[in-house]
Amino acid sequence: MTSEDGKERKKSRREHGPQGTHVFSREKVDSLIAKADSADALDAPARLKGLSVEVKGRNFPLKGGRCVIGRANSCDIPLTDSSVSSEHARLTAGDEGWRVANLLSTNGTFLNGKRISNERINHGDRLRLGRVEFVFECASSPSTGSQTAGSTAGGWKRWLPWVAGAAVIAVVIVLIVLL
Repeated sequence: MTSEDGKERKKSRREHGPQGTHVFSREKVDSLIAKADSADALDAPARLKGLSVEVKGRNFPLKGGRCVIGRANSCDIPLTDSSVSSEHARLTAGDEGWRVANLLSTNGTFLNGKRISNERINHGDRLRLGRVEFVFECASSPSTGSQTAGSTAGGWKRWLPWVAGAAVIAVVIVLIVLL
């Protein structure tokens, strides 16, 4: 093994974390999110309306298709509640509407009472970060009423591979029985 091979191996090891987990820099994550999201995907304005004590009655417009919420001063929506992490969650607008992603917060991100990591958010959904709660309002997003984010109209797409797999298995069984 030449010294060049050793350098190349060390370099590749640095790009991956424990158990092969790929490690990204903050700039790379932001770049990937910017590519995946189109800032002008939604024409209608969206906002978070404060429900809990700290934010009650306050409206937080979501501008530019991407918004980070947390205690850090660099956040688009800075909060002071100690139950909120420095960069707690990110909301992004895409072709299929708005999504909320937990940013490895200590106390979790909840959508309609369900702990989430990355989910679609619709008009009327309740978003809780630690003890701070909001309602999401967006004119272009369908109202979900008492539904959860996972049971929206587009939720059937998650079942499509399972249904297709079951159909293939059924056809194979029928062929085996007939032959």
